[in-house]
Amino acid sequence: MPNTDEKQNPHKERILSAASDVFLATGFEKTSTAEIARLAKVSKRELYLHFSDKRALLAAVVDDLQGDMQGRMDSLWASGEAMEDVLLNSAKVIQRFILSERFGKLVRIVAAESYHNPHIAKQFFELGPNAGRRATARYLKGQMKQGLLRTADPLKAADDFLDLVVGAGLMTAVILGQIDPSTPKPADTRHAVEVFLMIYDPGVPQRIVKPHARSTR
Repeated sequence: MPNTDEKQNPHKERILSAASDVFLATGFEKTSTAEIARLAKVSKRELYLHFSDKRALLAAVVDDLQGDMQGRMDSLWASGEAMEDVLLNSAKVIQRFILSERFGKLVRIVAAESYHNPHIAKQFFELGPNAGRRATARYLKGQMKQGLLRTADPLKAADDFLDLVVGAGLMTAVILGQIDPSTPKPADTRHAVEVFLMIYDPGVPQRIVKPHARSTR
């Protein structure tokens, strides 16, 4: 979601759009600022007025993609629909985003560039997974207060929900560029939500696991 400054500055918006296209098409290392400027139809001087270097452009592309996703998720979390419908719709949006070619390419670019620029990986995490985790936790906390979910640590509940919806296997496939477009299936998505609701069913008391007593032998 372009910010207000970008909407008021069409040249900056064009540069950001061009950078996103070129990074995703050729990768970070092979991309030149000259190519971005040419595609954006601006001079290199104007490009450097808005972005200090190529890494700053990549950071802005990350911010733009993650901000767009977060805007969509905020709308879902704020909807007045039934909780199960909100969770199911959110799961579908998250999965579509994770499986999108744009996200897959960007996460691989960030992973490769993080060796040279650890800040970009941190930014990607904070604006993406961590921001999404916190937003999910806020929604779940509200449902807990209404008695619709068992009272628990909202962040832990958010982690459980996102792990069921995304899963380590799916993220590994995304990072490796080995995505099967047919997965996950709608039935799998619904199953993930149903399992989450069973775990946090307010009618089922939380099971407390006591530590094993230390042997005295």
